[in-house]
Amino acid sequence: MKDLVALHAALASYPIITLLGPVFLVVAIVLAVYYLRISRRLRFQISLQERMDQTLRKLSSAVENCPASIVITDKQGDIEYINPAFSRMTGYEPQEVLGRNTRILKGGDQPDEFYRSMWETLMRKEVWHGEFHNKSKDGSLFWEAASISPIIDPHGEITHFVAVKENITDKKLMLERLEHMANFDMLTGLSNRRMFLDRLAQGVEIARRNEQRLALMFIDLDGFKDINDSFGHEAGDLVLKKTAFRLMNCVRLSDMVGRIGGDEFTIALGTISHYGDAGQVAEKILEALRRPIILPDGRVEQIDACIGISVFPKDAEDCDQLLAAADDAMYEVKRNGKGGWRFASRSTGVREADTDWQGFPTPD
Repeated sequence: MKDLVALHAALASYPIITLLGPVFLVVAIVLAVYYLRISRRLRFQISLQERMDQTLRKLSSAVENCPASIVITDKQGDIEYINPAFSRMTGYEPQEVLGRNTRILKGGDQPDEFYRSMWETLMRKEVWHGEFHNKSKDGSLFWEAASISPIIDPHGEITHFVAVKENITDKKLMLERLEHMANFDMLTGLSNRRMFLDRLAQGVEIARRNEQRLALMFIDLDGFKDINDSFGHEAGDLVLKKTAFRLMNCVRLSDMVGRIGGDEFTIALGTISHYGDAGQVAEKILEALRRPIILPDGRVEQIDACIGISVFPKDAEDCDQLLAAADDAMYEVKRNGKGGWRFASRSTGVREADTDWQGFPTPD
């Protein structure tokens, strides 16, 4: 309003304006108001453009300095933009990847179904979250956690994709180490008690469904305590590692070997046709374990073993009962004061192995 009053006073100071009368004055005022509005609108638009430019500069700086890898591709997956973090992660400079497809990063060990599922999600205009096992420029493999979002134009069509990715290789390795520590014996590399019993339970269920036999061996070393007490833990650890190695060489790849504590080991033999199959393995184990062991100080020592064998479904209905039956049979061998092996049976009691059996017939 003040601007209009000032304009009116300025116009009135000119004699020609006074002569032309009030009509011209009204027209002049209308034009002046229009000019003022246009001027203000232009100033607002310029200010808005400056703010938008400033915002874009901030966004560009944020993307360029973001620690996460950011990639923008067209609808076909051809790369149109990468930030510096992408180059640090993959070893590729912009001029080496712009215009190329993201397939150059594929590590090659993720199935086609994985990528098919990813593309189906993106084509539904949904955000995809997952992990890639990708390959860097120097050929080394690394893990990425990624979120990929489709960019949609005003017509609702997908024009581009933007991927934000983080290198999680160290995290994956740490999780794998923790999982290994939770499931395997650190000294021998065999399954620990927890892992072995989980796998045994699975084996029992498979045998139940297929109406098959499964044999469990409970193995306790004779002479280990004397070696450990006399020659130290280094010698004892060597004996345990040698034992694990020899046990693994006595069974099939499909069988399970575990160390469940101290000098106690377990073996699960899946799908045995006859009781004698387990007896033959027990004889093979005793022969292997009785071979001399050279200790770190050069001494030569020898151990023996007591082995109890239980068979599903004859001796037990679940893995806990199976383990208890094999344990009882092993202690029966121990009470005899020498190494050897025995079967356990709920119906016939504990039965000592007779190596003169021809073909090891089923002790029913």
